[in-house]
Amino acid sequence: MTSHGLTLDAATAFAYVGQAVLVELVWDDEPEPFWQCMNIVGVVLPVEGIQEHAYFLAMELSSSTRYPNEVFFSDIRTIRAMRHRDRHGSGNVLGRIALPNSARSRAALPARRNSFTVPANGSTGAAHP
Repeated sequence: MTSHGLTLDAATAFAYVGQAVLVELVWDDEPEPFWQCMNIVGVVLPVEGIQEHAYFLAMELSSSTRYPNEVFFSDIRTIRAMRHRDRHGSGNVLGRIALPNSARSRAALPARRNSFTVPANGSTGAAHP
């Protein structure tokens, strides 16, 4: 098994509770990472002899399920807190909780669109059939 997951202390993990986050998930048997938006609603820490692995309890933003899913730290390559949405409506991820010595993916997120050719809402004004 490849070690690519997060190592978080309890204080850092609990700082994510109540946050909407963008998470990059990776699995050994999947060639491509998977990005997902979710709300972190809890943290389960390892307890010797009871629970070996730490994980978040998370509610997917795009799901109508009533119960949280387990998102194991070992499956997370990148996690970014979505602090707030741009007032102009671009919806970019504006904040990030930095992890020390992160040698992980530095995948670029969409740039802010606010110029004379493309307004902040992304509309070019052209008709799209």
